[in-house]
Amino acid sequence: MNGLNFFNTPLAIDKNYLMSFLTEMIIGFKTNTLVSAEKVQEKFIKSLDLQMSANSNGASKYPVVFNIIGPIVKYSTYNTLGTLDMQNILRNIDANPNISGVLFNIDSGGGQVSGTAEFADFIKNMKKPTIAFTSEMQCSAAEWIASACNMKIASPFASHIGSIGTYLSFQDFSAMFEKWGAKIYEIYAPQSTEKNADIKELISGNEAPYKERLKIITDEFISTIKANYGDKLSDDGHVFKGKTYNATEALKIGLVDEIMTLEQALLKF
Repeated sequence: MNGLNFFNTPLAIDKNYLMSFLTEMIIGFKTNTLVSAEKVQEKFIKSLDLQMSANSNGASKYPVVFNIIGPIVKYSTYNTLGTLDMQNILRNIDANPNISGVLFNIDSGGGQVSGTAEFADFIKNMKKPTIAFTSEMQCSAAEWIASACNMKIASPFASHIGSIGTYLSFQDFSAMFEKWGAKIYEIYAPQSTEKNADIKELISGNEAPYKERLKIITDEFISTIKANYGDKLSDDGHVFKGKTYNATEALKIGLVDEIMTLEQALLKF
């Protein structure tokens, strides 16, 4: 699945964040300012190398800041590093004896469901101590990922934490194409009675099958959050329904363990 294909796929993302991201992508296409997946990965690795080189001067052990900023996608694409490539980079970090821990610097409204559970599970099983730190947004898929860290910390100015839930953004362009003179034919093999059944039902006006699909995904999301937080997280009647919290509110119910600056958080290692 291409990382830019946010439409017609289950999303764990804050809707306002999705709209702002799509606007940014459209402008990027029009102005030809989008960076290729290869360049994104190259820039990310170079930034980490520079950070580790600077930290290693005079120190035998040092933490690493690993940025998760922007939309979360499984495969690297224009302007965005995918979670699969992040995992490959983190494997090397986790094996580096000089690194004392990894601080995930998160500022993201979420993204695709695809790949998120796998990435969170990878972080949960890392040998290095991990901290999730957010300066502003840690929503949906980003919260899923943060829940896997050993400690969760927010800046005093963090404004959106949580948004635990999923939804589908679906567009049917067939009427527009037909207005342009295109005729669309869909022919299914007689054996394929269940193929695309939920989408066909959605187009016909029946949301129930797709809602059931989203329910299964969201049940997994909530179950993972509960398992990762344990007794630290209190259910206030809203947290598992998609509500977002500022730093103080998140601390009150246990979505974050402490409130402090990034510099202070790094001293935890």
